Amino acid sequence: MTQARTVAVALAVLAAVLFGLAAVGQHGAVRASTSGTGTRATLDVSALRRLLRRPAWLLGALQATVAGASHLGALALAPITLVQPIGVLAVPVTVLGSALVARRLPRPSQLVGAVLGVAGVAALTVLLLASPSQLVVLPGWGPLLAVVVAAVAAGLLVLRRARAAGPLARCLLLSVTAAVLFGLDSVLLRTAGHLVGSGQASSQLPLLAATLAGIALALPVGSWAMQTGYTAGSPQVVICTLTLVDPVTAVVGGHLLLHDGVALSGAHWVGVSLGVVLAAAGVVLLSREQPAAVDPAAAPASS
Repeated sequence: MTQARTVAVALAVLAAVLFGLAAVGQHGAVRASTSGTGTRATLDVSALRRLLRRPAWLLGALQATVAGASHLGALALAPITLVQPIGVLAVPVTVLGSALVARRLPRPSQLVGAVLGVAGVAALTVLLLASPSQLVVLPGWGPLLAVVVAAVAAGLLVLRRARAAGPLARCLLLSVTAAVLFGLDSVLLRTAGHLVGSGQASSQLPLLAATLAGIALALPVGSWAMQTGYTAGSPQVVICTLTLVDPVTAVVGGHLLLHDGVALSGAHWVGVSLGVVLAAAGVVLLSREQPAAVDPAAAPASS
């Protein structure tokens, strides 16, 4: 069990790094391909066609796909509570990658934020690895699918209404929407992984079908919200929002729908709380860049 969870941590770290790199490349491609100007740009069908011809966006899509597969492998081997917070590591990767693309050094506050974020995640990982896992309790397929449909409907509503918001509010609304749907995807992936890994897939076909249908609904809407968020803000704002809201959604959803998690003692709770505070403080410092700070027209074509 410990070996499997260690492999899960390695896969989650790989997923976070690749996701951060994908965010940097896709942000520049989206901002350069969307119609409109500045933070009022929109992501429409014609912009999507232009994106599909941009190598930077396609490379980011490949990186995100490999990251998703790694994340799926991690969730099949370990509880959501252990796997999901590791995604915070995408934030320093995004900050450093954006600085390299813009040919500038990160600000001192961002470097401190990167150290705090990594330290917080490391503390969380060590403590959660040392804690025993709780048994997964599978939900009924009906309630699970109802939660997915409600979340996706809310996400589509936000995508429609966010156009009237200001740049920063629009970026945050879209990023939170993507984070909630991605967190729900992690719960669904954890459910599917447990069904297959425990040999219950054949006896729980309705639940497996509902889980796969939920992923097919939530993943595209979440991805569209994230890509649209790039049109209104910097990749740091998008990724920082994702890494703060996504773990909360996944951990809470995993606990409510699957009773998934780890059993923590009183002393472990103190350490985990400290790790969460460190990681959150790091993310806040890393996100201190204005949404319009990245000008895709001024970035080199290789970005």
